[in-house]
Amino acid sequence: MNQRVAQSVNGQTVAQRFSAAAKHYHEHDRVQKLSSMQLFYTMTPSGVMLDIGAGPGTDFSQFSSVNQVIALDIAQGMLEQVKLDFPDYQTVCANAESIPLPDNSIDSAYSNLALQWCGDLSSSFNETARVLTAGGEYHLAIVAQDSLPELAELGFRVNAFRSMEEILSHFDRDQWQIISFETTAISVYFADLKSLLYSIKGVGASIHGNGDDNERTKDKLSHGIRGRGDWHKLLAAAELSRTAQGLPLTYQIASISAKIIG
Repeated sequence: MNQRVAQSVNGQTVAQRFSAAAKHYHEHDRVQKLSSMQLFYTMTPSGVMLDIGAGPGTDFSQFSSVNQVIALDIAQGMLEQVKLDFPDYQTVCANAESIPLPDNSIDSAYSNLALQWCGDLSSSFNETARVLTAGGEYHLAIVAQDSLPELAELGFRVNAFRSMEEILSHFDRDQWQIISFETTAISVYFADLKSLLYSIKGVGASIHGNGDDNERTKDKLSHGIRGRGDWHKLLAAAELSRTAQGLPLTYQIASISAKIIG
Protein backbone atom coordinates (compact mmCIF):
# COMPACT_ATOMS: atom_id res chain seq x y z
CA MET A 1 0.00 0.00 0.00
CA ASN A 2 1.81 3.09 -1.20
CA GLN A 3 -0.43 5.89 0.00
CA ARG A 4 -0.93 6.75 3.64
CA VAL A 5 -3.71 4.91 5.31
CA ALA A 6 -4.80 8.17 6.94
CA GLN A 7 -5.42 9.62 3.52
CA SER A 8 -7.23 6.57 2.12
CA VAL A 9 -9.65 5.93 4.97
CA ASN A 10 -12.49 8.32 5.66
CA GLY A 11 -13.62 9.31 9.13
CA GLN A 12 -16.77 7.19 8.98
CA THR A 13 -14.76 4.06 8.22
CA VAL A 14 -12.36 4.76 11.11
CA ALA A 15 -15.28 5.33 13.47
CA GLN A 16 -17.03 2.11 12.42
CA ARG A 17 -13.94 -0.06 12.69
CA PHE A 18 -12.87 1.27 16.07
CA SER A 19 -16.41 1.08 17.46
CA ALA A 20 -16.48 -2.58 16.42
CA ALA A 21 -13.17 -3.18 18.21
CA ALA A 22 -14.13 -1.34 21.42
CA LYS A 23 -15.32 -4.22 23.62
CA HIS A 24 -12.24 -6.33 22.92
CA TYR A 25 -9.68 -3.54 22.60
CA HIS A 26 -8.04 -4.25 25.96
CA GLU A 27 -7.23 -7.78 24.81
CA HIS A 28 -4.87 -6.36 22.19
CA ASP A 29 -3.57 -3.02 23.50
CA ARG A 30 -0.10 -4.03 24.71
CA VAL A 31 1.65 -1.49 22.49
CA GLN A 32 -0.70 1.25 23.70
CA LYS A 33 0.04 0.41 27.32
CA LEU A 34 3.79 0.55 26.77
CA SER A 35 3.66 3.87 24.90
CA SER A 36 1.30 5.27 27.53
CA MET A 37 3.87 4.47 30.22
CA GLN A 38 6.50 6.39 28.24
CA LEU A 39 4.22 9.42 27.97
CA PHE A 40 3.34 9.29 31.66
CA TYR A 41 7.04 9.61 32.59
CA THR A 42 7.20 13.00 30.83
CA MET A 43 3.88 14.43 32.02
CA THR A 44 2.84 16.59 34.95
CA PRO A 45 -0.70 17.49 33.85
CA SER A 46 -3.13 19.55 35.87
CA GLY A 47 -6.62 20.99 35.69
CA VAL A 48 -8.72 19.89 32.73
CA MET A 49 -7.14 17.08 30.69
CA LEU A 50 -8.19 16.36 27.08
CA ASP A 51 -7.51 12.82 25.86
CA ILE A 52 -7.55 13.01 22.04
CA GLY A 53 -8.43 9.70 20.40
CA ALA A 54 -9.23 8.32 23.82
CA GLY A 55 -10.27 4.84 22.70
CA PRO A 56 -11.79 2.90 25.61
CA GLY A 57 -10.16 5.30 28.09
CA THR A 58 -6.95 5.79 30.04
CA ASP A 59 -6.59 5.84 33.82
CA PHE A 60 -5.13 9.23 34.80
CA SER A 61 -5.79 8.79 38.52
CA GLN A 62 -2.07 8.90 39.37
CA PHE A 63 -2.09 12.59 38.40
CA SER A 64 -3.67 14.16 41.46
CA SER A 65 -3.61 17.64 39.92
CA VAL A 66 -5.99 16.59 37.14
CA ASN A 67 -9.51 17.46 38.25
CA GLN A 68 -11.41 16.66 35.04
CA VAL A 69 -10.82 14.36 32.05
CA ILE A 70 -12.51 14.91 28.69
CA ALA A 71 -12.29 11.85 26.45
CA LEU A 72 -12.60 12.72 22.76
CA ASP A 73 -12.93 10.00 20.13
CA ILE A 74 -14.38 9.65 16.65
CA ALA A 75 -15.87 6.23 17.57
CA GLN A 76 -19.01 6.29 19.70
CA GLY A 77 -18.46 2.65 20.62
CA MET A 78 -15.17 3.54 22.27
CA LEU A 79 -16.80 6.32 24.28
CA GLU A 80 -19.51 3.96 25.49
CA GLN A 81 -16.70 1.78 26.87
CA VAL A 82 -15.12 4.86 28.50
CA LYS A 83 -18.36 5.56 30.33
CA LEU A 84 -18.47 2.01 31.68
CA ASP A 85 -14.91 2.09 33.04
CA PHE A 86 -14.54 5.82 33.83
CA PRO A 87 -18.01 7.18 34.65
CA ASP A 88 -16.59 10.51 35.85
CA TYR A 89 -15.04 11.32 32.48
CA GLN A 90 -16.82 13.65 30.10
CA THR A 91 -17.05 12.15 26.61
CA VAL A 92 -17.10 13.99 23.29
CA CYS A 93 -17.69 12.17 19.98
CA ALA A 94 -15.78 14.24 17.44
CA ASN A 95 -12.90 14.31 14.98
CA ALA A 96 -9.54 15.56 16.27
CA GLU A 97 -9.50 18.00 13.36
CA SER A 98 -12.57 19.82 14.67
CA ILE A 99 -12.79 19.85 18.45
CA PRO A 100 -16.15 21.14 19.74
CA LEU A 101 -14.73 22.83 22.84
CA PRO A 102 -14.25 26.54 23.66
CA ASP A 103 -10.96 28.38 23.16
CA ASN A 104 -8.51 28.18 26.06
CA SER A 105 -10.67 25.66 27.93
CA ILE A 106 -8.10 22.85 28.33
CA ASP A 107 -5.05 22.84 30.61
CA SER A 108 -3.32 19.67 29.37
CA ALA A 109 -3.70 17.44 26.30
CA TYR A 110 -2.74 13.82 25.68
CA SER A 111 -2.98 11.48 22.70
CA ASN A 112 -1.74 7.90 22.62
CA LEU A 113 -1.47 6.06 19.29
CA ALA A 114 -4.53 7.61 17.68
CA LEU A 115 -3.39 10.36 15.35
CA GLN A 116 -1.70 8.06 12.82
CA TRP A 117 -5.26 7.74 11.45
CA CYS A 118 -5.70 11.52 11.22
CA GLY A 119 -5.84 12.75 7.64
CA ASP A 120 -4.91 16.38 8.41
CA LEU A 121 -2.43 16.61 11.28
CA SER A 122 -2.01 20.37 10.82
CA SER A 123 -5.72 20.93 11.45
CA SER A 124 -5.62 18.62 14.46
CA PHE A 125 -2.63 20.38 16.02
CA ASN A 126 -4.14 23.81 15.30
CA GLU A 127 -7.39 22.77 16.98
CA THR A 128 -5.52 21.45 20.01
CA ALA A 129 -3.61 24.74 20.21
CA ARG A 130 -6.88 26.66 20.09
CA VAL A 131 -8.46 24.82 23.02
CA LEU A 132 -5.31 24.77 25.19
CA THR A 133 -4.52 27.56 27.64
CA ALA A 134 -1.27 29.54 27.28
CA GLY A 135 1.59 27.34 28.47
CA GLY A 136 -0.58 24.23 28.23
CA GLU A 137 1.33 21.06 27.35
CA TYR A 138 0.51 18.34 24.83
CA HIS A 139 2.02 14.88 25.14
CA LEU A 140 1.41 12.51 22.26
CA ALA A 141 2.57 9.24 20.76
CA ILE A 142 2.00 8.29 17.12
CA VAL A 143 2.80 5.11 15.20
CA ALA A 144 5.62 6.16 12.86
CA GLN A 145 7.51 5.20 9.72
CA ASP A 146 9.08 1.72 9.44
CA SER A 147 6.60 0.08 11.81
CA LEU A 148 5.67 -3.60 11.39
CA PRO A 149 8.78 -4.66 9.43
CA GLU A 150 8.10 -8.32 10.25
CA LEU A 151 4.86 -8.16 8.26
CA ALA A 152 6.59 -6.48 5.33
CA GLU A 153 9.18 -9.26 5.27
CA LEU A 154 6.36 -11.81 5.00
CA GLY A 155 4.87 -9.97 2.01
CA PHE A 156 1.98 -8.30 3.83
CA ARG A 157 0.73 -4.87 2.92
CA VAL A 158 2.05 -2.46 5.55
CA ASN A 159 0.69 1.03 6.15
CA ALA A 160 3.03 3.88 5.22
CA PHE A 161 3.06 5.77 8.50
CA ARG A 162 4.52 9.28 8.77
CA SER A 163 8.14 9.97 9.69
CA MET A 164 9.01 11.97 12.79
CA GLU A 165 10.18 14.81 10.54
CA GLU A 166 6.82 14.93 8.81
CA ILE A 167 4.86 14.79 12.07
CA LEU A 168 6.87 17.69 13.52
CA SER A 169 6.37 19.71 10.34
CA HIS A 170 2.62 19.95 11.12
CA PHE A 171 3.20 21.95 14.31
CA ASP A 172 2.85 25.69 13.70
CA ARG A 173 5.96 27.05 15.42
CA ASP A 174 4.23 30.40 15.99
CA GLN A 175 1.88 28.51 18.31
CA TRP A 176 3.94 25.62 19.61
CA GLN A 177 7.26 25.11 21.35
CA ILE A 178 8.55 21.55 20.91
CA ILE A 179 9.89 20.42 24.28
CA SER A 180 11.17 16.98 23.28
CA PHE A 181 10.76 14.26 20.69
CA GLU A 182 12.09 10.76 20.16
CA THR A 183 11.31 7.59 18.24
CA THR A 184 11.32 4.32 20.15
CA ALA A 185 11.03 0.77 18.83
CA ILE A 186 8.51 -1.22 20.84
CA SER A 187 8.19 -4.95 20.19
CA VAL A 188 5.37 -7.19 21.33
CA TYR A 189 5.40 -10.99 21.04
CA PHE A 190 2.83 -13.59 20.09
CA ALA A 191 2.44 -17.35 20.37
CA ASP A 192 1.59 -17.75 16.69
CA LEU A 193 0.94 -15.80 13.48
CA LYS A 194 -2.85 -15.96 13.79
CA SER A 195 -2.83 -14.25 17.20
CA LEU A 196 -0.38 -11.66 15.86
CA LEU A 197 -2.67 -10.79 12.96
CA TYR A 198 -5.76 -10.66 15.12
CA SER A 199 -4.00 -8.29 17.53
CA ILE A 200 -3.60 -5.84 14.63
CA LYS A 201 -7.25 -6.17 13.68
CA GLY A 202 -8.28 -5.90 17.33
CA VAL A 203 -6.77 -2.44 17.73
CA GLY A 204 -7.98 -1.23 14.34
CA ALA A 205 -4.53 -1.25 12.71
CA SER A 206 -5.71 -3.41 9.83
CA ILE A 207 -7.79 -0.59 8.37
CA HIS A 208 -7.45 -0.31 4.60
CA GLY A 209 -9.56 1.98 2.49
CA ASN A 210 -10.49 -0.75 0.03
CA GLY A 211 -10.79 -3.67 2.44
CA ASP A 212 -14.02 -5.49 3.22
CA ASP A 213 -14.67 -6.22 6.89
CA ASN A 214 -14.76 -9.97 7.23
CA GLU A 215 -13.29 -12.61 9.50
CA ARG A 216 -10.60 -13.70 7.04
CA THR A 217 -8.01 -11.41 8.61
CA LYS A 218 -5.06 -13.00 6.89
CA ASP A 219 -6.67 -12.46 3.48
CA LYS A 220 -7.49 -8.82 4.20
CA LEU A 221 -4.00 -8.01 5.45
CA SER A 222 -1.99 -9.79 2.81
CA HIS A 223 -1.51 -9.46 -0.92
CA GLY A 224 -3.89 -12.41 -1.24
CA ILE A 225 -3.43 -15.93 0.13
CA ARG A 226 -4.67 -18.35 -2.49
CA GLY A 227 -5.23 -21.37 -0.30
CA ARG A 228 -4.14 -23.58 2.58
CA GLY A 229 -0.79 -24.25 0.95
CA ASP A 230 0.07 -20.55 0.83
CA TRP A 231 -1.00 -20.13 4.45
CA HIS A 232 1.25 -22.99 5.59
CA LYS A 233 4.19 -21.49 3.69
CA LEU A 234 3.49 -18.20 5.44
CA LEU A 235 3.40 -19.93 8.82
CA ALA A 236 6.75 -21.56 8.11
CA ALA A 237 8.29 -18.23 7.04
CA ALA A 238 6.98 -16.53 10.17
CA GLU A 239 8.58 -19.18 12.36
CA LEU A 240 12.02 -18.10 11.12
CA SER A 241 11.67 -14.90 13.19
CA ARG A 242 10.55 -16.65 16.39
CA THR A 243 12.43 -15.71 19.56
CA ALA A 244 12.29 -17.16 23.05
CA GLN A 245 9.50 -14.65 23.75
CA GLY A 246 7.46 -15.58 20.68
CA LEU A 247 6.86 -14.09 17.24
CA PRO A 248 7.85 -10.39 17.33
CA LEU A 249 5.93 -7.44 15.95
CA THR A 250 7.76 -4.10 16.13
CA TYR A 251 6.26 -0.63 16.15
CA GLN A 252 8.22 2.61 15.76
CA ILE A 253 6.60 5.04 18.20
CA ALA A 254 7.11 8.80 17.81
CA SER A 255 6.72 10.50 21.20
CA ILE A 256 6.45 14.29 21.29
CA SER A 257 6.01 16.83 24.06
CA ALA A 258 5.03 20.37 23.11
CA LYS A 259 3.53 23.39 24.78
CA ILE A 260 1.59 26.47 23.74
CA ILE A 261 3.68 29.63 23.46
CA GLY A 262 2.46 32.43 25.65
